[in-house]
Amino acid sequence: MTAALESYLESIKKNHLLKDLSETELQQILAGTIPKEFAADEVIMHEGDAGYSMYIMCEGSVAITKRLTLELGEEAPREKTIIRFHAEEGVILGEMALIESDVRSATVTALTPCLMLELTKEKFFLLLEQFPEIGVKILLRLAQYLSRRLRKSSDELVKVTTALAIALES
Repeated sequence: MTAALESYLESIKKNHLLKDLSETELQQILAGTIPKEFAADEVIMHEGDAGYSMYIMCEGSVAITKRLTLELGEEAPREKTIIRFHAEEGVILGEMALIESDVRSATVTALTPCLMLELTKEKFFLLLEQFPEIGVKILLRLAQYLSRRLRKSSDELVKVTTALAIALES
């Protein structure tokens, strides 16, 4: 295995979504990916665009931004940075595109030069057909991850609506 492939494999191993996979299964995932390089300040995915692939971060840092739905005035920002990620954190971006046919939920912009491994929806489903045990492990992890995100969103919604109710009562 080349040094580049070894490096990619190490990046894949860091991710929570793939942590239950064996070395052989990780290599099968790696075989289905395409390395992509992004320059600093390059948009990797746009909120609202169709999503057909996910990205496994190998190098670099990104910012995740969301459009603000309320117009707060001419000088107010139109989008807000939600979070910043670094490749060392074992990040996967755009994973929801693999399981649903919807638009991207956020914009991802490279803060530094980035190296990503792209896994298309087509390649993902081909892997699931060829290696169903990989699919079960990934989909279980994905369901757990999305469940945590939904729970967190629900908690945040309760906080916001409570604060709004208190503000309206005043």
